[in-house]
Amino acid sequence: MSGRFSIVLSGGGCKVFWANGALQVINELLPPIDHWAGASAGAAFALVQAGGRFDETLEHFVGRVAANRRNFYPRRALRRQRPFPHNDIYRDSIRFFLDGDGFERVRQGTPVHILLSYVHADQPFVSTSLNAIQAFMDRRRRGVLHGPRELPPGIGAQVVCSRNAADVEQLLNWTLMSSTIPPITPIQEAGGRRYLDGGLIDNIPIRALPDEARAPGSKILCLVSHKFRVPERPVMLPDGAQVLYLAAREPLPVRVWDYTSPARINAALELGRRDAAAMRDRLLDFVHGGAQARTG
Repeated sequence: MSGRFSIVLSGGGCKVFWANGALQVINELLPPIDHWAGASAGAAFALVQAGGRFDETLEHFVGRVAANRRNFYPRRALRRQRPFPHNDIYRDSIRFFLDGDGFERVRQGTPVHILLSYVHADQPFVSTSLNAIQAFMDRRRRGVLHGPRELPPGIGAQVVCSRNAADVEQLLNWTLMSSTIPPITPIQEAGGRRYLDGGLIDNIPIRALPDEARAPGSKILCLVSHKFRVPERPVMLPDGAQVLYLAAREPLPVRVWDYTSPARINAALELGRRDAAAMRDRLLDFVHGGAQARTG
């Protein structure tokens, strides 16, 4: 192929293990990857994949989950402590794969483009956030793959790239900013902006990719870690790139914020492997140019 090849990982918390299971099967079929993009947990695991540390990160995360009994601790709330364990486990797991030479491996590897969303400083945070969440949920109910080009009122978008991170803390914070779902994870602030989950803008953030990755001759593989109706054939973007969507074929066995069950995480991985094996021919046709894209 003459253009760029990129992978976009949808957000979805623990559901994103489906995409990682799929990648274990299809990696050997793919051309060299020029760009990754993601939002929320999709961004986190794009970084893990770009740094080549999935196996050890999986082991670390599953170990933390195995030691966690609940997704909500009411006694902590009574003591005015954060009752949700997710932020500590998630933050620790990101720091784990960036530790040692992990940060340099990510920064020098394939660039990862992370979509962030934020509330404009002059807008009320709570009502603006709720409106954005409502718009996201409405798109999900209607089966809409991408967020609108015109953002919800009071919401802004920002894209950051792994290669531009100054240090571990900045890349860690960018990932947490893209994953902000209060009250489960705390609100992240920087430069006067208060950030929300990037998936509220677009949970399959093709828009985070640079222009050349969306240009004619380029191809984009979107791994959608949800049971979602997606086009069977590649779609051509208005910018000219071809896009193939691969999505879970049945409901995933793990919930987005279920940090209590290694078994359900492993089941999501296994489902990703099975689905990828079943969709192998579609991927090969796409990669090697046999499939004809329709205009989307």
